[in-house]
Amino acid sequence: MKNLLIYFLFKTFTFLVNILPRKLQKYLGEGFGKFAYFVTKNRRKVAKKNLKIAFGDKLSERERNELIKKVYKNIGFMLVEFILLKKIDKSNFKEFVKIEGYENLKKAFEKDKGIIIYGAHFGNWEWLGVFISLLGFPLNAIVQEQHNPYFDDYINGLRRSKGVNIIKLGVSIRKAYSKLKKGECVFILGDQDARDRGWKLKFFGKSASTYPGVIQLAERTGALIVPSFLIRNDFADHKLVFYPARKVETGLSQKEKNEKLQKLNNLTEKVITENKEQWFWVHKRWKTY
Repeated sequence: MKNLLIYFLFKTFTFLVNILPRKLQKYLGEGFGKFAYFVTKNRRKVAKKNLKIAFGDKLSERERNELIKKVYKNIGFMLVEFILLKKIDKSNFKEFVKIEGYENLKKAFEKDKGIIIYGAHFGNWEWLGVFISLLGFPLNAIVQEQHNPYFDDYINGLRRSKGVNIIKLGVSIRKAYSKLKKGECVFILGDQDARDRGWKLKFFGKSASTYPGVIQLAERTGALIVPSFLIRNDFADHKLVFYPARKVETGLSQKEKNEKLQKLNNLTEKVITENKEQWFWVHKRWKTY
């Protein structure tokens, strides 16, 4: 009953969002970000600790606090933008995004080996997957099941309506392998703590358990890895950057595989450093090591 009530309130909220003008939608996103900031004290502590780990004394206490507020602002924008997906399609999505490096994705796709879209919990990663689908590429996203089944159905239904095929965690490796062998794209977010399943690499100079799936899948299937990030300019205004494709040859040593995954960590770190407020700092990234 509780899940249904929360879902009903959310549906009411989505109705309001979709009838508001763009300026008020932006204000609503800012307001939600501020609300989330004040009610998630423990997550604010996690973000502050993570920023200390990543940047040490390069950021003052005041700068960390101000940055965390901007992180929550991005989260608020993300919520409202996700709701706006209902109105976004092939005819209008380019109003919300400028694309750089499109040839990197196109050339990789034409090789018909499958593509692993490697990204992070950065900017608006939900829109990233949708934009790739709307560009005409068959996209499969590996997603985690939501605790509220009504939310899970709604979110995945909205994703599918934009051409994004869903692969649930738990069956992800087998299904991802199959999609890549068909020459399709699989979207993987590789920036969260992988616990004992990860490889011990560096992230912002500190040991971090890193999911190796992107390297393992690329090696087994021959798929190319295309790092991709959606960088926010403002509310509903983004830049989508596709980096040059990377290949993982078969027969590499573990050290060589580690080096390839470390390079992806390094690129992610660079993008985050240039746009600090757009990463999901409230996640316990350095939980394992």
